[in-house]
Amino acid sequence: VKANLFLIAGVAQRIAGGTELSRIGGLYKSAPLLAVLFVVPAFSLAGFPPLSGFWAKFLLVKAALDVQGWIIAGIALSVGLLTIYSMTKIWAQAFWEPHPDGIDPKLSVLSDRNRAAMLIPIAGLAVLTVIIGVMPEPFVQFAKASAAQLLDPTAYISAVLGEQT
Repeated sequence: VKANLFLIAGVAQRIAGGTELSRIGGLYKSAPLLAVLFVVPAFSLAGFPPLSGFWAKFLLVKAALDVQGWIIAGIALSVGLLTIYSMTKIWAQAFWEPHPDGIDPKLSVLSDRNRAAMLIPIAGLAVLTVIIGVMPEPFVQFAKASAAQLLDPTAYISAVLGEQT
C-alpha cells in the first residue's frame, strides 16, 4: 500500500512538476485514473473494508479488545480516522483543487509507453490490495508458514548446509 502511494507520488511529480502539496493540483482533470488509483491504497491504509489494510486494523483492534486494551483499541481506531483525514486532504489538494499557478497539468507530457509503464504497476498493486482484502486466507497461511520457518530454521539450515552428521 505504501509502495503504491510512493509510485503515485512519483507519477504526480512527473505530471505536475513537483511533490510539494502546496505546489500541485488539478490532477483529477488530467489524470482521472491516477486519482481513482490513489483512493485504493489511501483507503486501505486507513483500514476500509474490503481492502487489505482492513484486516490488519481489524486484527489489531480485536486483539486489543480481547485483552481489554481499550486505550490501544481507541488509539488504533483514532489513527485510522486521522489517516483517512490526511489522505482525503492530500487527494483534495493534489487532485481536486486547481493548480496554484493556474496551469493544467497534462498526463500527455508522457508518451503512451511511459504512461503505461507508470500506471500498470500502480493498477497492479491496487488490484492486489483488493484481492488481499477480499481473499485474505491464502496470504494468512503463507504468513503463518513463513513465521513457523523463522521460529524453527532447521529446514532452512539443512537446505543450505546439507545434512550434518
